[in-house]
Amino acid sequence: MKQVYEPTRSPSNDDLYGHGISDTNAVMAFSSRIPPLQTLRVFEAAVRLRSFTRAADELALTQGAVSQHVRALESQLDVSLFERTPGGAIPTPRAHDLALQVRQGLRVLERAFGETTHGRAPVRAPDNAPARLTISVLPVFAERWLAPRLPRFCAAHPEIAVDIRPGVALAKLDHRDRVDVALRYGPGEWPGLHADKLMDEEVFPVASPHYRGGKLPRRFADLAHCTLLRHAAQPWEPWFQAAGLDMTEPSGAVSFTDGAKLLDAALRGDGIALARRSVIEADLASGRLVQLWKRSVIDVHAHFIVWRPDSGKLPAIDALRAWLHTEVGAAALR
Repeated sequence: MKQVYEPTRSPSNDDLYGHGISDTNAVMAFSSRIPPLQTLRVFEAAVRLRSFTRAADELALTQGAVSQHVRALESQLDVSLFERTPGGAIPTPRAHDLALQVRQGLRVLERAFGETTHGRAPVRAPDNAPARLTISVLPVFAERWLAPRLPRFCAAHPEIAVDIRPGVALAKLDHRDRVDVALRYGPGEWPGLHADKLMDEEVFPVASPHYRGGKLPRRFADLAHCTLLRHAAQPWEPWFQAAGLDMTEPSGAVSFTDGAKLLDAALRGDGIALARRSVIEADLASGRLVQLWKRSVIDVHAHFIVWRPDSGKLPAIDALRAWLHTEVGAAALR
């Protein structure tokens, strides 16, 4: 909305009393259309976390209270913001659009009052220097998932500088390694750390279309005669069981500890890899890799955002978490 500014002039009695009353009434009428701040916070958390239960945990509310806030907002807007399914409440595209605007509005309030809605210090440092976040992340996830998206975070948060630290070793997130937050792939429980689930992972066999001169396996059982590339943290057996194969973990071929090197080998046509969808979307879209069958499994491990609860950079970490969940939510809609 375009605003028109008039020259400053000294107020008259009409300005102080007559116009002031009408302006106040207009503000009150406008304010009556704005949902309560707590309702907006609950809605934003439910969309970002894609879970009423997790939103309740974050805001120290009951799940019933979260549901009531959401229903009140849906009633006020006369629109459905979540699709209720047996597996939980899924935010609609309208909910994602609205949550983005609500999130921006909450940040305006945070800056105005010099604190976040959680009562913590502002993201920006007192000297107006950018807050700096050092993020530990697996090399393959950094290169293939995070890096292509990161410019959007930097554009949305110029007040936060980001350092990416790729590595397979678990960062301790303390003053010695100087890592503020980690994107980990694992069970989700690390003593002394908070872990926020980002997304599950779907795994399935992939190969170069040129593997064995283009003679790709057609049946599950054909894998017994193929070179299966192995990753130390991604066993084949769960997929074998889902496919009904009586096969054990392959012991031959090459085993990798770096997922990027595993995918490089598959791209060269060295063998068949059990890959995670999040890091091969571009390769599937370009045809450099092909998904051999529709059969896939949801891994027992998942992607998590991990940080120390006593970190001095909680506002910046919160901003990163919100953005990451928005990215995952947007990808799920495509």
